Amino acid sequence: MSRRTELASRTRADLLAAARRLFAERGYLDTKVADIATAAGRAVGSFYTHFSDKDEILAVLRRELDEAALPGPAGDDEIREHITACSTAMRSHRPAVTALLQSAIAAAPASGRLWRELTSRTAPLRRQLENRRDRGEPLPGDPELVAAAVGVLLAGLQHALPTDDGRIADTVANLVLHGLAGPRPFVSAENRPSR
Repeated sequence: MSRRTELASRTRADLLAAARRLFAERGYLDTKVADIATAAGRAVGSFYTHFSDKDEILAVLRRELDEAALPGPAGDDEIREHITACSTAMRSHRPAVTALLQSAIAAAPASGRLWRELTSRTAPLRRQLENRRDRGEPLPGDPELVAAAVGVLLAGLQHALPTDDGRIADTVANLVLHGLAGPRPFVSAENRPSR
């Protein structure tokens, strides 16, 4: 790799790191291109050599989040595993989640941007819910709407809570799988009431 290519790669990485840091500290809406360049120790012109605008940085962060959010192989409970994988990815890419959420919410409601963002990002969960519905399992509502609600819950809680001790994924999965009643307690055969 040539020295010029190495310097350009380092500059790009520094700009992305500065954007992540500032999005985590200030949020997406309150971070300007000049802030990112300054935090990276670079000139604003150098920012524009690598990115056309702040939205392009957000697109890079979105791709990183998408790659991290791919759930592993499905086990006994593919919905719980999917929600856990997404929550874990969101926690480790919290600045991107914050920026994506703020950017989509800031768009005009009539634009439909937030809905498009939610439905595209939650499509794998929607398909899992549709499979359950097709097997005759009851769902709390339309699979697309339930999946989007899970996406909002996960993103909103990751944004609102400064740290996550793992409760977010379990709570949201239990809510989806068991409703407000929560998981049913295990009752052994000998302790079941007779009919």
